[in-house]
Amino acid sequence: MSTEQHLLLVRHGETQGNREQIAHGQTESPLNEHGIKQAQSTAEMLLGWERGYDKIYCSPLSRAHDTAQAISDALGLPLSVHSGLMENNLGDLEGVTYKELHEFGYAKYSIMDDDFTGHNGESPRAVADRIEQSLLEIRALHPNENLIIVSHGSAIAHLIARLTGSKPA
Repeated sequence: MSTEQHLLLVRHGETQGNREQIAHGQTESPLNEHGIKQAQSTAEMLLGWERGYDKIYCSPLSRAHDTAQAISDALGLPLSVHSGLMENNLGDLEGVTYKELHEFGYAKYSIMDDDFTGHNGESPRAVADRIEQSLLEIRALHPNENLIIVSHGSAIAHLIARLTGSKPA
């Protein structure tokens, strides 16, 4: 007998830092007004989906947790926090602008070298390993349940890259 499990990956809503093009990594940055509306819109959209979901997991960072809470409230689903779903640790680059991140060469170095840690943060390989291991743990706890995972853009990109054998976009 074959069983299916569906995972829905959701990125948190917009933060003021996103709007100001700040790279927050694991630094707190709460949802702004637009991000709150995005979270509510996502929740409303999911209400209309035919596929049922059983549980929600999210990163402990408030931007992901608040997005997940809006979905949980709308769908009446239990919500759990998993620290492994956090955004990548940017080390010395936490809080810099996207322009400064580009000037540092972060994208170039991290795409060329999966073990790059020249910023004193997590390497791309470490992020992908952490996210993949977290999902394996979560799926093992809920083998026949459909799950919503609320995380962060870079973390989700690393997971998708790992699963598809490509590089994060």
